[in-house]
Amino acid sequence: MVLLRSCFTLCLLLVCSGAVLPAELECRPLQIREVAYSGPQEFGQGLLWRISKPGSPPSHIFGTIHVAERHVRAQLGQVRQALTGSRVFVMEAVFDADGIELLREMMFFNDATRLGDVIPADLYTRTLAILNAYHITEQQLSMMKPWAAYLTMSYPADMGIILDQRLLQLAEAAGIGAEGLESLAEQGQLFNNFSLTDQVRLLTDAVCHRALMESDFAQMIALYTTGDLAELSAYGQRYAFADNTLYETLTEKLLTRRNRLMVERMQTALATGDAFIAVGALHLPGAEGVLALLQQNGFDITPVF
Repeated sequence: MVLLRSCFTLCLLLVCSGAVLPAELECRPLQIREVAYSGPQEFGQGLLWRISKPGSPPSHIFGTIHVAERHVRAQLGQVRQALTGSRVFVMEAVFDADGIELLREMMFFNDATRLGDVIPADLYTRTLAILNAYHITEQQLSMMKPWAAYLTMSYPADMGIILDQRLLQLAEAAGIGAEGLESLAEQGQLFNNFSLTDQVRLLTDAVCHRALMESDFAQMIALYTTGDLAELSAYGQRYAFADNTLYETLTEKLLTRRNRLMVERMQTALATGDAFIAVGALHLPGAEGVLALLQQNGFDITPVF
């Protein structure tokens, strides 16, 4: 399920003016719809792909999933040789100290605003209960922006070292340099640019439908481990609200636009060749997915597994 964002102005309207936030959580009903995969069928199955173009050594692109390594050890084993034999490892964003600090600064209010000032009391209480499993204290939560709380609970609580980090560790152990297609700050800004109203809406929907999100974690991992990109893509689109505008915008920002940006930024690595590129699996399939865009750029795309 894709339930994935001016603070000062809203504070004036809701707090300084004396307006009272609703105490009860207002949950919107979810609609379940049948969604068929409509992208190129040739890109609907497979996690590791060989990317080639005359004049350059071939490279590989791998669809990852941002979960703990223990869930995907078989997939990690299958790509290890391709990764360690590469010239460079390219991932969505490298986890560098400066980037982590900038991302952290974005996630928290930098003024007197507190999360409890901008969301209903019941939503705050239920958010705190959920994030307790993530070892988030009440003091930390009180300073978090709604999008940061939402994003934290969008992943399983028992993350450990995620697959992307493990790939980076393997690359570093093999003496392979690492590059990012984006910065952590760019990724954080995608959410930080959403209005506070939209951020609260995202958090509300995520808390209201928490049980469904948790059941979806297991199903998404199951689809991923079989390499079924077509079904994985369709599965993530089957839920909608009566007014789904926010999530359509979110999909456009998080997938469609970033797919184009990623393909543009990976061109140098692909031109030199022998690159191992790892991006989230949902970026690969679809008519506007990374694989289709690379094919449009003249690359031959061949599934490895």
